[in-house]
Amino acid sequence: MMEEYSESQQLQRRRSVKRRRNGAIIALIPVLILALAGICCLMIDLGHITAVKSDAQNAADAATLAGALQLRMQRKPGGSWKYSEIANRMREFSRANDVGRNALKYADLRIGRWNPNTSKFRVGGSFTSRNAVRATVKCDCDLFFAHVFGTAISKVEAHSISAFDVSQNSVGETVYSIPYVVN
Repeated sequence: MMEEYSESQQLQRRRSVKRRRNGAIIALIPVLILALAGICCLMIDLGHITAVKSDAQNAADAATLAGALQLRMQRKPGGSWKYSEIANRMREFSRANDVGRNALKYADLRIGRWNPNTSKFRVGGSFTSRNAVRATVKCDCDLFFAHVFGTAISKVEAHSISAFDVSQNSVGETVYSIPYVVN
């Protein structure tokens, strides 16, 4: 059987339901504020990691371009092969690119051959076949809010390969292109 309520009874019933819910949102506000603050802290740390990764990539690209140019200059007639000059040039240019307040660490500086057909870098080879350098830049990124979870540092790594092309012109002279970042 359906009970029919008068209009005044229905109004009174709606008011009682509303009175029971009046304080529910007050209990949820602190929980929602904590969740929002946690998400904001996470986004700040992730944004900082992304900015440091971008800076590290710029440093790696600058290092490989400088190294490829130094290698190209050594390949000219009368040039002498000195790995230390190439490595020092790469370090100089990477340090000139600021990576925030984080110290750069090198994991890898390699000289080799870039094959544009296969998009592969091969370490070593004869001096005359070398046309590329590869650098891996590593740094520790200091985090702002991750200390709460016991993590103060995030490891950031960037890789770059720069190469130049060597060809013969119509007269038979060796022609070198300007170094470019390939990867």
